[in-house]
Amino acid sequence: MVQMFQGIETTATFDPNTDEFVIHSPTLTSSKWWPGGLGKVSTHAIVYARLITEGKDYDIHGFIVQLRNIEDHYPLPGVTLGDIGEKFGSGAYNSMVLSQVTKEGKYVHSDVPKQLLYGTMVYVHQTVVADASKALSRAVCIAVRHNTVQKQFGSQVGGPEIQVLNYKTQQSRLFPLLASAYTFRMQLKNAESSVVDMVT
Repeated sequence: MVQMFQGIETTATFDPNTDEFVIHSPTLTSSKWWPGGLGKVSTHAIVYARLITEGKDYDIHGFIVQLRNIEDHYPLPGVTLGDIGEKFGSGAYNSMVLSQVTKEGKYVHSDVPKQLLYGTMVYVHQTVVADASKALSRAVCIAVRHNTVQKQFGSQVGGPEIQVLNYKTQQSRLFPLLASAYTFRMQLKNAESSVVDMVT
């Protein structure tokens, strides 16, 4: 799951008249697809958005947003909820930057390092990729073992049957997946180091 955090389209514009933020996801690509239980049961969510006050963009922040009416559990006006189906991997939730906006709309910087925001999001996404890598590695291992042991069709002169793995068509299907499994594993090691470097 790849996401360009700097390209987040959702905005949170401070309205000093009502002393609240107006959260706006203007496009299909700004839809939120995580965490897993959001579409069915959550009443609130942490939504990452570009904080805008007094016409200035203060970059990405986390906002606690009410999604449903507490009394009847129906979505609030302007909120569309759904579920994208079964997911695997981490059910972790992201942290947020603890900045403030005064009632007058003045932005007050947080002492929390900005790297922590990105580090947490990258870590969660890295965990999803790690789980996918493990699943792919297991599946490819089973397939390669089966195709190594399984024999099918002998030579035309009645010789012994040939390992299925020796057929070019089988190799063309299995070997790219095997290479992908190794690539994922190696890239994850690099990503783990990057996350540690980012937050330290």
